[in-house]
Amino acid sequence: MPEKHKPLIGFFPLFFNLAETGRSVIVAKRYIEQGGRAVFFSHGGGYEKLAEDIGCEVIRVSPVYTDEFIDDLWKYSRLEKKGPPFPVDVLTEHVEAESEVFKKSGVKLIVTTNNFPCSISARVTKIPLVSITPKADVKFTKFPEYAEFPFIRFIPDFFKLKFLNWFYLNNKMWSRPFEKVAKMYNLPKFKSTVDINKGDYNFFTDFIQLLGISEADVEANDFFIGPIFFDELFDKSNVEPESDEIVKKHLEKPGRSILFSMGSSGTEEFFIKILNALSKTDFNVVAVYSSILRENGLPVVGDNIILRRFVSSIEELNRIVDLAVLHGGQGTVYTAAYSGKPVIGFPMQFEQHMNLEMLVANGMAKFGSVRRFNEDGFLESVNDIFDNYDRYFRNAQELASILPEPRGDKNACEKLMFVLKKEGLL
Repeated sequence: MPEKHKPLIGFFPLFFNLAETGRSVIVAKRYIEQGGRAVFFSHGGGYEKLAEDIGCEVIRVSPVYTDEFIDDLWKYSRLEKKGPPFPVDVLTEHVEAESEVFKKSGVKLIVTTNNFPCSISARVTKIPLVSITPKADVKFTKFPEYAEFPFIRFIPDFFKLKFLNWFYLNNKMWSRPFEKVAKMYNLPKFKSTVDINKGDYNFFTDFIQLLGISEADVEANDFFIGPIFFDELFDKSNVEPESDEIVKKHLEKPGRSILFSMGSSGTEEFFIKILNALSKTDFNVVAVYSSILRENGLPVVGDNIILRRFVSSIEELNRIVDLAVLHGGQGTVYTAAYSGKPVIGFPMQFEQHMNLEMLVANGMAKFGSVRRFNEDGFLESVNDIFDNYDRYFRNAQELASILPEPRGDKNACEKLMFVLKKEGLL
């Protein structure tokens, strides 16, 4: 068919989450490059400009999230708040507003990156739903420290892990309101919390080989597309040429070098704890703070640390340094894996923990503790990696050498074409 006839696709990311926004926008960009048309829906967030920069309209949808609501969503993901983040009344408001705007916009397919209410609103309007997301339902091999509570601390890890792996796949902590609202619209029942993030088609941004999943166990409408990197989306004019040169010269100083980054999901309080610890070392550190720190309130750090909101390429920076200190978001974890450099990870949610498990299992990473963080323990981990650097570096290089080419954005676009054809839309 002529390119102008390619259907209009609606993309619905979490615009307050850099990783989810970046994945969505770069896939939309690839679809547009293939002659497709795209529009974005948003409940608000600081990264809407990334969609506007590729020429897409961003349609605000009620409710528009307040900073307080966004902060609460982060807290729910870190298990700092209990209960469902979308109670029935809030979820119903989302579904009614989203389904109405889907109908008016004329989109033929909806692509979401973790906007959970889409799992109902898309089906209410009978529009096929694609979910682009990390694979969530894999097994834990180490009990997450942020899931430790006083009443279970003395239970052996074997039993805690066995329960966690069952509970993670079967719990209804977040899904009960979805069950009730789905019933209101005569939609199929959600079996568990994991189900609320599933579409009619699922594009998992992982490699099946690294997750230990057999091809025979992959369901028909599930596709493993690999990680999605989106450095090209950032306006490099925000990074002054001399800034890159300053960073480069800083990292060329004698001694070990460290990249510290926590994407958009870290907390200011914890970010500063890491900075304070690293300020007491002689390591050459570049700390990329994104939206975590406020421009008008940057902390005082040691001369060994350079603070940057943005860098021209986080991928290139990761290849230059000796060690990356990360939160475990999928983008940062795969960037570190491809760079072939060791990692210390501080996961704040289950998905980040599972991402880091992959690196730990390959002998190139160590877990850090957010809840029980102390400077001495953290710096001991850093020094242990540097004292045994040949081993950690060799393991990191071996993993990098077996990773497939990272083309998740292109794979996603190809699979979108497949879905459009399967649905009779192309």
